[in-house]
Amino acid sequence: MKGYISLMRPLNAIMASLGTIIGGIIARESLSALYFYRLYIAMATVFLVLMAGNVLNDYFDADVDRINHPKRPIPSGQISRASARVLAIVLFATAVVVSIFTFNLIQVIIAIIAILLLITYEWKAKALGLTGNIIISLLVGLIFVYGSLSIRLSYLVLILSVMAFLANLAREIVKDVEDVRGDVNRVTLPKKIGKGLSLVASAVFIVIAVSLSPIPYLFFGWKIFYVFVVAISDILFIASVFFSFHDQTVGQNLIKVAMIFGLIAFLVGSSI
Repeated sequence: MKGYISLMRPLNAIMASLGTIIGGIIARESLSALYFYRLYIAMATVFLVLMAGNVLNDYFDADVDRINHPKRPIPSGQISRASARVLAIVLFATAVVVSIFTFNLIQVIIAIIAILLLITYEWKAKALGLTGNIIISLLVGLIFVYGSLSIRLSYLVLILSVMAFLANLAREIVKDVEDVRGDVNRVTLPKKIGKGLSLVASAVFIVIAVSLSPIPYLFFGWKIFYVFVVAISDILFIASVFFSFHDQTVGQNLIKVAMIFGLIAFLVGSSI
């Protein structure tokens, strides 16, 4: 059982699926039992999909992990690859079944699309560099939209989703620059256009994400408190651009922290 839990990494799945709740909170119109029910089902669906994705990751990376992470469940012999494959299938199937109880056809379709994208990523797209980065970033953005759809499609959540997509894509590129020497089996963006141009592309995505941040205040009447918090996020994003050109580890970690402050800003803005 310990091996299966390690394979699914439920704590990571919980942290990531919190984005579903954030999307639902921003989109809420009133509090009701139905509101909490739909949001809970949406989070449970995302949680199951993410755990299945973790299992699938270890299934496809089993050969590499024998060298880099020999203590993980599959290379250590705790779990067979066949068992991991069955577990991933069961978790994905359960996620689809659970999504049906949102009673929202769009959410069911999105859950299925997310599963197909995850499988495509692990099977083929991961090795393609930028294509894989785009898929993962799209999935990150979809988490917030999925939570929002439990209530209604919120334009503010769409803005957050696009910002999350752009910021995550920028971070993925910076990480690829950082790992360019070790990525022997991946055709990443730095390998195609070089480190410098890749970092410039990352910076462009960051600037676009930052430029979207004033929209809730300017056009949706959010209070000045949102501006104060999102300003911290924006400053960290801009700082990450400069650091990324000198130290990619610091740069991509700053992007992660900036994204957290961005989420806090949206929660503050939607709650006041």
